[in-house]
Amino acid sequence: MNGIQKYWESRNENLSEETRSVLNEYLLSLRLANKAEATIKKYLWILEKFLSGTSIYIKDLTSANVLDWLNTFSENKSPKTINFLSFFLL
Repeated sequence: MNGIQKYWESRNENLSEETRSVLNEYLLSLRLANKAEATIKKYLWILEKFLSGTSIYIKDLTSANVLDWLNTFSENKSPKTINFLSFFLL
């Protein structure tokens, strides 16, 4: 697979190596759980957006941090986007 982008891997250079590693482990677990490619790409998009926008070290993140960000991010978004984000709230 040389030169081919693996859809379940983040290559976001705005993330620290450690953060990207944790994210990639999670995304790989989704792939191994046979989640759809489109689903994994959506998770990748929103998690990269969150992780690149937070100044909190990944080991210090709490569910409250994520929920606060989701609430702020979802302001003025369409119902479709809010529905998509709701999977994080389950």
